[in-house]
Formats: sequence, C-alpha cells, structure tokens
Amino acid sequence: MPKKVPVTMLSGFLGAGKTTFLRYLLENSKEKVACIVNDVASVNIDAKLVRNDRNRTDPKGQTSTADLTDTIELANGCACCSIKDELFASFEQVLALAEKRGTPYDRIVLENSGVAEPQNIRDRFAESEGEGHPLMDSIELDSLVTVVDCSAFMSQYATRQALAQRPDLGSGGALRPVVDLLVEQIECADVVLCNKSDLIETSKLEELLALIGTLNPLARVVAFLKRKID
Repeated sequence: MPKKVPVTMLSGFLGAGKTTFLRYLLENSKEKVACIVNDVASVNIDAKLVRNDRNRTDPKGQTSTADLTDTIELANGCACCSIKDELFASFEQVLALAEKRGTPYDRIVLENSGVAEPQNIRDRFAESEGEGHPLMDSIELDSLVTVVDCSAFMSQYATRQALAQRPDLGSGGALRPVVDLLVEQIECADVVLCNKSDLIETSKLEELLALIGTLNPLARVVAFLKRKID
C-alpha cells in the first residue's frame, strides 16, 4: 500500500500570521508541499493572491504563497462545514495532480479560515477514517498548528464579543464567543506558533506563554518573529 501523505492543518484568526508562516515553511522546507487555502473572509488577500497564477506578484507587497507551490483554493464555505464535500474534493484534486506528474507530494498543508473549528475538522477526519472513506487510504491528518497574534491574544481572551461582531478575525463565525474558538485553537494544537512577540513587553509575553501552557501542556510552543522561527 502506498505511503499516506501527511496533512498539516494550519489554524488561527485572520491577521495572526498563518500565510507568513506558510511562506516561511515553503521557502525553507526540503519537502514537496501542496497547499489548500481555505479562507472565506470578504477581504481576503491570501485567497486573492493564490488564485490561478502561481507567478503572480502582489503590487502591495503582501505575503503570498502562489509563487512557491501548487495551491488549490477552497472557494466556497468553511472547511468545517464542507469537510466531506469540497474539502475532500480539493484533496483529491491535489492527489490527482501529483499522480499526473508522477511525483507524489511529501506533505499537504490546509490553511484554515480564521473562524474554522479545528476540533470539528479533526473529528471529521477521524470519522471518515472509521467509515472507510477511500480518501483516507491516501492521506492522514498528521499535525495541527495554530498561529496566535501575541499582541492581540489577551484582549481576544478577555473579550465577551461573539465572532459575528469581529469580522476582522474571519467571516462566518456567527454567535460563538471569540474566546471559545481561541481556546479551541490552542487546545487542539500540536504546535502553537507565537507571532508578533516583539510587540508586547517581556513580562506580558511570559504571562501569555504561561496561559498557553496551561491551556495545552502538551503542545510545543514556538516563537515566530519576522519570518524566522526560533
């Protein structure tokens, strides 16, 4: 049986730095990586840049992965709502592309929308595995990575607002509390990337790291600053 392609799921609110990290990964990884971009925000520079032309450059200098890898855009809906439909079809498209070229991918990265629910997506993978979905013979959910904005984390953790009141974090969050999804993103993660740590005081960063460690003692917590990972 052919080796399954590992899937890394990348979560975090809009603006946290998911695409910046993804570009860093693609520039520095020796693996052959494909990407599935899943962001339903109405103003979504990520999806605009990765659509169609891999060599397209952004006149505003925004971060893009389009010039680095084969990218499939998940254009309709959130991954947690279409996990067995459009999302799985996107995985099949990636695998078909690799088969056509005769070169398998070493890894597939799924970049979630800002408000996608990683627990739900992980559960759907597990259910599909248990149901014997044929796609699960070819891929496996290998790791969950969450990117957090250190400069905004504490205010997001303390807010009583619902996601619907914060479209800047991602579109389609409805009435679920911001803090509820933020905690889920941390608790589900195998790796937590702390971005923009230079924007807060050292004492505040220590408090943040302690809180993340309390929410998920098993996660690896990594500083991610200016496109460099410590």
